[in-house]
Amino acid sequence: MDTKIGRAKGSIFLNSRDYIVNSIGDSVWKMVLANLPGDGAEFFEKNIAKTEWYPVTHLNNLVNTYDLIVGNGDFLSIVPVAEYIAKKDLGPVFEVFVDLKNPQVILNSAPSLWSRYFDSGRVDVESVNVDDKSSTLVLYELADEMKASGVAICTFAVPEWFKTGLLMSGTGAVTITQTACRYKGAESCKYEINWE
Repeated sequence: MDTKIGRAKGSIFLNSRDYIVNSIGDSVWKMVLANLPGDGAEFFEKNIAKTEWYPVTHLNNLVNTYDLIVGNGDFLSIVPVAEYIAKKDLGPVFEVFVDLKNPQVILNSAPSLWSRYFDSGRVDVESVNVDDKSSTLVLYELADEMKASGVAICTFAVPEWFKTGLLMSGTGAVTITQTACRYKGAESCKYEINWE
């Protein structure tokens, strides 16, 4: 049995907080903090470093609590948060490395992009077909919110992050369909991606 608790990069926590405070309001952020389970509020009140690693359970609790307060229980509320994080992280990279602004580079970078945010699990590129403007990505990770990224991350955050990245790279409309989910009995999460 795997006892290791996965960790998430501090930048996710900081960018999530910034999105909530700047887009919805400080009062909502305070409400989220007040409703976090366990030592969640204490965790977020300390100095979180952008480049340090922290237990992923804090991220899952943040996402779940945020959705309870501003969403309606389906986790769609985190879609704009994931878009915000993608723009914050990819914007400066694209400004410096213009050559990276193409869909094939974004998709082929999926494994390293995942490991930039999470230290457990992995994303594999099953296929990238530039001519057909399609790709398949697979996320291998535990289905345990106490040890790994939660269902909201694989169902909404991952697709939205890649959709935003592809749009920023210059594609037209992007469709990402999750065709399998580790939280629904599959061994992995699978994403079919198409763009114009």
